[in-house]
Amino acid sequence: MIEWLTILFDSRIFMRINAVTGFLLLGLFIFFYFSKEGKDERGRGLIATASLVAYATLFVLLNIFSYFLAWHMENIVRLANGIQTVYTLFLLTADVALLILKKIR
Repeated sequence: MIEWLTILFDSRIFMRINAVTGFLLLGLFIFFYFSKEGKDERGRGLIATASLVAYATLFVLLNIFSYFLAWHMENIVRLANGIQTVYTLFLLTADVALLILKKIR
């Protein structure tokens, strides 16, 4: 398992795919913010709640990342992939929470 993660996190291709995915997830979140639905009170409440959930997830993800920081520091590409993965998972959490809240409320 650790060998597979080492190969994955040392890959520059994975870093680019991860960066593009993060950029697309950020674009999706910004798109909802500026959409017609995101400008009313209900939409702003959904954005605030999704952001709060994502912030709590970011706290957990950064604590997990810091636990493996020595492993990440062995290679600069691995470190960049780790940081980008945390950011992508943060944005994924925000977007998924937003979609779930849209269905619930």
